Amino acid sequence: WRKLKERLILKRSFSGTVSPVVMQEILSGRLAPGLGGERQYVCVLFADIRSFTTLSESLPPEAVITLLNRYFDRVVDQIHLQEGAVVCFMGDGIMAIFGAPKRLRNPCEAALAAAKGMQNEVISLNEILVKEGSAPIEIGVGLHAGEAVIGQVGSSGRHDYTAIGDVTNVASRLEGVTKDVGFQIVCSKEVYEALESNGDLVSVGSQAIKGHTPVQAYGWGPR
Repeated sequence: WRKLKERLILKRSFSGTVSPVVMQEILSGRLAPGLGGERQYVCVLFADIRSFTTLSESLPPEAVITLLNRYFDRVVDQIHLQEGAVVCFMGDGIMAIFGAPKRLRNPCEAALAAAKGMQNEVISLNEILVKEGSAPIEIGVGLHAGEAVIGQVGSSGRHDYTAIGDVTNVASRLEGVTKDVGFQIVCSKEVYEALESNGDLVSVGSQAIKGHTPVQAYGWGPR
């Protein structure tokens, strides 16, 4: 009875701090409490609100927080729906991984489905914002797949569950490429080739990204 009570308290305390798939690993005891991690194949998703700095300049801080929370509430649900894990919020940016801690049959398929779902949620949110007299928003999403070290990173007193490796850096850079090529979602060749159906993706050629060799990329969504 005491163990059950402790698990319920833990779940209530951290259910809003970590994604459901991470919480399941914590409660099951499979997620090691110490620092470090293990190498796993994942698909990493980065999303960002375009021109958010300019938008936030015209709004009071309270309105910025309200907008972000409304946006995150919608898009995070799409990530969790595909059994991904949100590992970081960075201002208006969000990072998520698919394939860890829960193993997925096709992490790339799940990540792209989540990215498309996020774009649909933005459309729905924009309809509400326009009715309220507010400016609509646009987001860019970058996807890349590969091996990363997944686990606890930080100090012994404060650490986060995250993914470290080149796959993370490339996904982040590809999110920035969305602005240059005019597509809402941009993924790497690694993601493209792992998809069961990629007919709605368009090649945008080899893209130069900062601090990295060029990456063959593919775009989705209206220009």
